[in-house]
Amino acid sequence: MIKMIKAYRLTIRRCEKGQSLVEFALLAPILILLFMGMFDFGWILHQQIQMDNATRMAARRAAVGEANSQVIQRMIETCTFALTEDEITIDVKSPDGQSVGNPSDRTPDNLVYIAINREDVQLITPLQFFMTWIGQINLSSEAEFLIE
Repeated sequence: MIKMIKAYRLTIRRCEKGQSLVEFALLAPILILLFMGMFDFGWILHQQIQMDNATRMAARRAAVGEANSQVIQRMIETCTFALTEDEITIDVKSPDGQSVGNPSDRTPDNLVYIAINREDVQLITPLQFFMTWIGQINLSSEAEFLIE
């Protein structure tokens, strides 16, 4: 009787060896896509946080009197990703929100407005090629500071 039970268990174990391989083969693509999505989400979130910090620091520096060229240079140095001058906007606004027209005018009680707009941000994994419905990823950040 005991020999029959052992023989039956061996037979079942032999049949189950291929089952785990098939289950892994079915779940592996889903898990890989899930991990790729987590990496890409973290990368995009990292870039957004860096942009927010760079715009806030740049607006503060511009509000206390730094030149626009210095502000732009520091923003480019602060970000670990490629940031160009074309993606950066610097403006001076009156207290009612209207543009003064000269971004170098640092009259007290006006607001310094700085924005970064990045279009078509690339992901670090090939997830975008598998899921074409993701489309373009655009990031933007803006900050205003009162000129002292």
